[in-house]
Amino acid sequence: MTEFLNALKTDLSDRRLLPFVALVGVALLAAIAYVVIGGGSSSSTPTAAVAPVTASAPPSSLSVNQTNTEKPVAETTEGANAQHRGIARNPFVELPTPATKTTSTSTPSAGSGSTPSTGTGSSTPTSTTPKETTSPKPSKPKTVYHVAVLFGPVPAGTEAQAAVLTPYENLKLLTPLPSAKLALLVYRGVTTAGHSATFSVVGEVFPRGAGRCLPSEAQCEAIDLKPGQSEQFQYTPASGGPTALYELKVVTIASSKAKTGSVKGLLGGVSKAGRDVLKRAGMVAIPFLHYSSQFGVLSFSSHHALAARTHGAQSFDSSR
Repeated sequence: MTEFLNALKTDLSDRRLLPFVALVGVALLAAIAYVVIGGGSSSSTPTAAVAPVTASAPPSSLSVNQTNTEKPVAETTEGANAQHRGIARNPFVELPTPATKTTSTSTPSAGSGSTPSTGTGSSTPTSTTPKETTSPKPSKPKTVYHVAVLFGPVPAGTEAQAAVLTPYENLKLLTPLPSAKLALLVYRGVTTAGHSATFSVVGEVFPRGAGRCLPSEAQCEAIDLKPGQSEQFQYTPASGGPTALYELKVVTIASSKAKTGSVKGLLGGVSKAGRDVLKRAGMVAIPFLHYSSQFGVLSFSSHHALAARTHGAQSFDSSR
């Protein structure tokens, strides 16, 4: 035995085997250190890793993650892996199913999938209901009156019934008769309900006939005639020429319905020439009459007694 050990010592002392001896010594020291360190940490209980059990997905899309058997399991509807706050709950109790709201029209938020948003971070869906629009009620049609008259000179020695008079259809408001150059009368409009037509007397004439003088018989500033009535006017020129006789006859006063915007168009508006005649005569206003809300319709502005008179019963100088 001694010889064996001496031979082993001799072999180990050989310079050719020194590197191998050093390598074996280092390996031996590393093994001893591993055993010492591993032995110190083997006293604690190893952690048992439990693989999650796969099962059919619950209807409420729950996420269950169990990493430690000593801690409660986190179960959330949003799919979080851990429970950050609150107390542990029983995983075997079924969570309540969230209620879903249905709306007619929803506006989903951009980039948020199918979750609707109102633009303020809220997940409450919004719905838009179209507002009912009410169209304005059409205005009631207005009543307009169309006056047709005959007017012209009556030649000397001619019967009034045989005189050829000029027709004026749909007489325009403030039309001068017979013309703007020789204006004896100016058409002012019809009285309420179209009972009669009124004409202002602007020339130096003496009237007689079935018409009515306004505002009175003594002060005849206007002549009012009903359909079918006529009036004659004796005119003497201011230059001293011969006297002429004119006749005015109201043929018809017809009424029709029209929209508010088209009333003036149907009646032809207002004659500018007749307005200028009234301005020169200082008779733009008629104190005893005023225009109503209807275009071309006159109403009495006072309660003076306006007695009708028959001019045919009066006599006047018929010399011409």
